[in-house]
Amino acid sequence: MMAQVFKIQAAIKNYDWGKVGMQSVVAQLQKEGCNNFLVDEKTPYAEMWIGTHDSGPALIPTLKNIKLKEWLLENPQCLGDNIRKAFSHITGLPFLFKVLSVNKALSIQAHPNKKTAEKLHQMYPDKYPDDNHKPEMAIALTNFEALCGFRPLCEIQTFFVEIPELQKIVDSKIVEMFLNSKNNDALKPLFTAIMTCSPKTFQPILLQILEYFKQKQFENPLCESIHDLFLRTYDQYPGDIGCFCLFFLNYLKLKPGEAIFLAANVPHAYLSGDCIECMACSDNVVRAGLTPKFRDVNTLCDILMYDCNKSEENKFLPICDPGDPHVKIFDPPVPEFVVDSIELKKQETSYILKILQTASVLLVVKGKGSYKYENEEGDLMPGSILFISSGCQVFLNPAVEFLMFRAYCNA
Repeated sequence: MMAQVFKIQAAIKNYDWGKVGMQSVVAQLQKEGCNNFLVDEKTPYAEMWIGTHDSGPALIPTLKNIKLKEWLLENPQCLGDNIRKAFSHITGLPFLFKVLSVNKALSIQAHPNKKTAEKLHQMYPDKYPDDNHKPEMAIALTNFEALCGFRPLCEIQTFFVEIPELQKIVDSKIVEMFLNSKNNDALKPLFTAIMTCSPKTFQPILLQILEYFKQKQFENPLCESIHDLFLRTYDQYPGDIGCFCLFFLNYLKLKPGEAIFLAANVPHAYLSGDCIECMACSDNVVRAGLTPKFRDVNTLCDILMYDCNKSEENKFLPICDPGDPHVKIFDPPVPEFVVDSIELKKQETSYILKILQTASVLLVVKGKGSYKYENEEGDLMPGSILFISSGCQVFLNPAVEFLMFRAYCNA
């Protein structure tokens, strides 16, 4: 029988919003972790997928590149009892672990809950490829920008007062009701009316707002805070309805190590930077703007949670592992996944990874050294990915400072 700890190889996605060539952390990690991977300096490298999703399965190089999912079907005990009891072992890992390198804004989107995902998959299987929900978490590797959740009501109202052109897009009664509102009830009708507006109506107004931003006509600090972002987003997606979302959604800047968690039906868009991402094993996205892909605007407006929060409230904080000072645990309120951030300083001679009663994957982002499991040994470098079966004890020998991320199941 093959060892229960071994290296796997990720799948790479070349979406046009990705960073190009070696500017992309995805490309850097894949190049260092795989001897035969060639980077084209004109190609965008957007996502690295580490998991068993059929759209981008991880492979096992030492077994003639068979899919990790196929190996797990033959060795289901390696998943651990918690995965096998809580999820179907046929799908393999219940989470999908990723690295993202974002050069330009991703679509304005939300992920459906389980019930909606099942319905959408049944109705439009070509647009919604599976029936699973997709809660997800992003941990910044570099400075990272995102739109996340609705802004406080007073901020959205301020935009509509300071930029009166916004009031011309939709029926004046909807705007009036929103401006006089003390709660979130009037937000959904307003947002839906704007997002479903015809290009003939909104595009001239969007152009007018663009000119005002270019001429720096808005002195209000709130308008000033998105000045550069508005110009950049319009430049990336000229005349796109998604540009209006900048007036509705929180603009969040994450430093390396900071995170956001996105539950079902939370509107969001990643804007720039590199991050670690983990989610339930799904590829379901409901989109409404800033994308050439299929848009399902009515579904999006219908399923969104119209909760208004301050920008900082969207950050997701880790807890320190009480048993290990090197580990920070990002543990969101879902059973599919947890992510540990593990940072080792140079003086560590040997380090023992904690034993988990669940399968896990370990990605090295920074550092060099080796790992040992029973009689198996191997090198570790940036881009190395280890699959670790449930119950296995792995020893690491860092040669230099290490930064790793480990994803596993929380059921």
